[in-house]
Amino acid sequence: MIKRYARTATPLALALALAGCMSLAPKYERPAAPVAASFPEMATSPAATQAASGIAWQQFFADERLKQLIELALANNRDLRVAILNIEQARAQFQIRRADQLPTVGVGFSGSRAAASDDETRTSYSAGLAVSSFELDLFGRVRNLSDAALAQFLATEEARKATHIGLVASVANVYLALL
Repeated sequence: MIKRYARTATPLALALALAGCMSLAPKYERPAAPVAASFPEMATSPAATQAASGIAWQQFFADERLKQLIELALANNRDLRVAILNIEQARAQFQIRRADQLPTVGVGFSGSRAAASDDETRTSYSAGLAVSSFELDLFGRVRNLSDAALAQFLATEEARKATHIGLVASVANVYLALL
């Protein structure tokens, strides 16, 4: 009777162990962007032959004075500096989360000397190797936290790009309004 339970319990335990190694995070599918991939055809624009995302602002604006104003605004804008610092913070958080996937290994060595009772000196040495703070990632929690930190890092980079583009656009709008 024990053999019969062992025959059914072994495959059941194996199936449960394999089921525990799956990730519960849903698969992300990126939606289509609701904007055009390129600008409409314009004969006078240098942007007519390139994708909208590939055009630098220096190519788009022809007025040298406007270009100087934009460069000055980009060099002295605090919001843009904060966005760059946020990128560094998100990058550090991603590296910490990625390091959580590996075990922490510690090595220690110590020695001591003590006087013995008969004018002798006793010396003792000890060495050790320790693996600490390691979590088996059966359900993908650590991997998902690392993926979330990577997504946060990439989102912060895109926020910096949006801040950059917004600053260029606002300087150009104010300059053209004043003209």
